[in-house]
Amino acid sequence: MSTQNEIKDPNDPSVRFLYGTSFGRAILELCLALKVPAILGAFLRSPFSHFYIKKFIAKNKIDMTDFLDYAEAGQGGKKKFRTFNDFFTRKKPASSLSFDSSVENLISPCDSLLSVFKIDSDSVFRVKGFDYSLRDFFETDEFNEKFVGGDCLIFRLCATDYHRFCFIDSGSQGENHFIEGKLYSVQPAACENFRVYTKNRRSWAILKTENFGDVAQIEVGAFSVGGIVNHVQNGAFKKGDEKGFFDLHGSTIVLLFEKNKIRLDENVKPKDGEEIRVKYGQKIGQKA
Repeated sequence: MSTQNEIKDPNDPSVRFLYGTSFGRAILELCLALKVPAILGAFLRSPFSHFYIKKFIAKNKIDMTDFLDYAEAGQGGKKKFRTFNDFFTRKKPASSLSFDSSVENLISPCDSLLSVFKIDSDSVFRVKGFDYSLRDFFETDEFNEKFVGGDCLIFRLCATDYHRFCFIDSGSQGENHFIEGKLYSVQPAACENFRVYTKNRRSWAILKTENFGDVAQIEVGAFSVGGIVNHVQNGAFKKGDEKGFFDLHGSTIVLLFEKNKIRLDENVKPKDGEEIRVKYGQKIGQKA
């Protein structure tokens, strides 16, 4: 299983321009003010976006082996993606999904690029030149002490990744808290210029897990990602069950662990904020 870093510059040229230059940032803020992400999202959820599916698959060399029941034109009695969003939120058959089922092993909730940070004694961790506090994520001081000295794992999903995610352990959770926000990109160039993880639309919940203590999971939207769908509210869950999915384009999942609850595997432990490729259900650590 690959643990190779992302290519040297994982940013689209347009993202470098919009987030890395003053003129680009002015255009970006105008686009957000004019609700361009919402308009784009509406188009990609409409049948008019169907033409883009084939181009997107070819451009990004997406392996569609797990989706042979679907056909671009719906020929031969096969099912059809009606819209680009149908394609983007596609669900793999159970036979194509697997996860490390050992109860003491920590798994990745999704296909993504993983980076790891320590939460300091003042409830702050530093990502891409910005200091993030726990209050920034939750908009409450309730959890300031809970995760001090713990670990912050950031899973950045690219537009080409499978955009459904699973539970990392068995347990139960309370309410899903939705926080309205903007829809900045989550590509590195954006993270270097904006505090995207706390400015963007997001949903968070506290997972009371059987093996890793209380874990905060925050799903963060991105440009044109209008929906964050979670299946469980005030209920129980099992390790490997699908927790939810994102609508449209790259997104991010942040997991916050209490102190001394996990030990990450050396082969997936990034250094100095670099990103390591991980897969849905892959073992990335274990109970401390």
